[in-house]
Amino acid sequence: MRTAPLLRTLLTLVLAGVVAGPSSAAAQEPSADPAGPPEGFVLDGDPQRGRSLFQERCALCHGAEGAGDGRIQTNPPPRDLRNPETRVARTDWETYRVIRDGGPALGLSKKMFGWGRMLEEKELRDLAAWVQSLADVSP
Repeated sequence: MRTAPLLRTLLTLVLAGVVAGPSSAAAQEPSADPAGPPEGFVLDGDPQRGRSLFQERCALCHGAEGAGDGRIQTNPPPRDLRNPETRVARTDWETYRVIRDGGPALGLSKKMFGWGRMLEEKELRDLAAWVQSLADVSP
């Protein structure tokens, strides 16, 4: 087990307030992305590289396979990313955007913070490609 990436991710989550306890507000209802993707947006990420990033950055909350059963549970709990019926971010753009900008970008929990300031553009796209492959919701 690689402890350094797990500790770094846990520290990031603590600093972002994700593990500070239950939210005082009820779970937010998801909303559609009114802006839509920029013209010509293509995800073009590498899911295998994204899988590695997912294990380092996301599995603590979302679980190793994306089932929402990670070691850190929040209120509201992480969604099961494998189930297209329970996923809110279904398009490549929505998945990329929620990873980059965080849950509030799509009207989701503030506890899902964005990785846009911590990951490179290619890493964001790789991570989104992996998440999309979990439930195969790409158009």
